[in-house]
Amino acid sequence: MKSLSKELFKLIETRYGHADLMWTRSIPIPGDDDFPVLQLPTDQLRYATDRGYPVTFAPRSFDGKPLLIVQLESFAIATHKDADWAIPGAYTPTTDDQRISQALGFDEGWEDAQFECAFVCDDKFATFWRAAFQRKRFGLTAPEAMSLYPVALGERELEPLGEILSKWHKLPS
Repeated sequence: MKSLSKELFKLIETRYGHADLMWTRSIPIPGDDDFPVLQLPTDQLRYATDRGYPVTFAPRSFDGKPLLIVQLESFAIATHKDADWAIPGAYTPTTDDQRISQALGFDEGWEDAQFECAFVCDDKFATFWRAAFQRKRFGLTAPEAMSLYPVALGERELEPLGEILSKWHKLPS
C-alpha cells in the first residue's frame, strides 16, 4: 500500500476532510434486510435522479495507519452514452487539486464526470465498506432525496476496496 507524505496527507485532509459515521446506514430492500447506504449531506453531494455517480477508491497509509480515500463524481445519465474513459498523459501538476488527483489516481475516469466530493475513511468504516464489498454495491442518497442511487462495484472498485479491508482486518482491536 502506498504511503502518503505528511504534506500530502495534510493537503488531502484540508481539501476533502474525514467521513462521518453518521453518513452510513443500512436499510431493508427486497432480498436484503441490511443493505449498506451512504447518505451524504447536501453540501457534499448534488444528488439528482438524472445523474450517475461513479466512485473511486484510493487505499493509502499515513503514519502506519491504513486509510481509504473515497471520491464521488457525477455525470448526466442522458448524455453519458457519448462519453469516453479518460486516461491522462504524463503531466506535472500545477495546482493542489492536480497534485492530490495525480497522487491518488483520481485523474483517470469518465470525461464527462464532475467532482462531487471526496473524503477520508479510517478503520471505523470497515463494517460499512465490507458490506458494500460483499454485495458489490451500495446505495447513495442525500437527506430528503426520497430515492436511492445504486452504486455498482466492478473489479476496478473492488480491488482497492479489498486491499484496504484486508489491512483493516489485521488491525488490533
